[in-house]
Amino acid sequence: MFDITGIIVTYRSDVSDVEAAAKSFLNTPLGVCLLVVDNDSGAAYLERLTELVGDKARVIPSGKNGGFGFGNNVGIKYAPPSRYLLFLNPDVVVHEGTLHRLVSYMDAHPDVGMVSPKVLSSDGSLQPLNKRNPTVLDLFLRRFAPGCIRRLPRVQQRLDRYAMMDVGYDAPCEVEFITGCFMLVRREVLEKVGGFDEDFFMYLEDADLTRRIHREARTMYLPDATITHRWQRGSHRSFRLMLVMFHSIWVYFNKWGWVWR
Repeated sequence: MFDITGIIVTYRSDVSDVEAAAKSFLNTPLGVCLLVVDNDSGAAYLERLTELVGDKARVIPSGKNGGFGFGNNVGIKYAPPSRYLLFLNPDVVVHEGTLHRLVSYMDAHPDVGMVSPKVLSSDGSLQPLNKRNPTVLDLFLRRFAPGCIRRLPRVQQRLDRYAMMDVGYDAPCEVEFITGCFMLVRREVLEKVGGFDEDFFMYLEDADLTRRIHREARTMYLPDATITHRWQRGSHRSFRLMLVMFHSIWVYFNKWGWVWR
């Protein structure tokens, strides 16, 4: 049995990024296995992906672009026996020692079902990706409020609270909404909640999964484990992805109840 099976979902992702993510994940004394699930990026891309990471990981064509949760569920289906599953973005680099620290913590705390590390940008600055359960107002302000509105003291205070800046990022804490760029999950807990909800094509599937796991076990942030995340924020540049986000917002609040503010 492996300690961790890592799952990376790709859709035309930068292949050099995927290779870097794979190398960083495999740089550990733990027993690990890596699956790269490609969501129908095309034959040429799949060939190139297999060339670069095929000796380090098993590349699995999913057969269609069914979304982030769909791709991860394909990975779950093919995952060998493992104590933990790691859902890892292709634009993440795992720092040395991070996996060992997270697994050691979860081994020592059987009531914890999911953990997340401190997330840094390429320049070493903090990405404050821990969040409380969202409201409609929180999501609207983060996505659409112009800078002049966001800088208003009450708005900034609300956004900071949503991103748990009032709690801070220097000490371990429970988190209601763990970022999907890196989610280390106890496999038995994941099997209990049923994997990802494929009604979410992209966005908020991590909020939904954290919320379901949180009903069964604790969901924790650990600052002494770190990763680097080259954040793309695609919905801010693409009208199509903005529509995908709107659909995910609709799915999320229909499922969990419409909390407006």
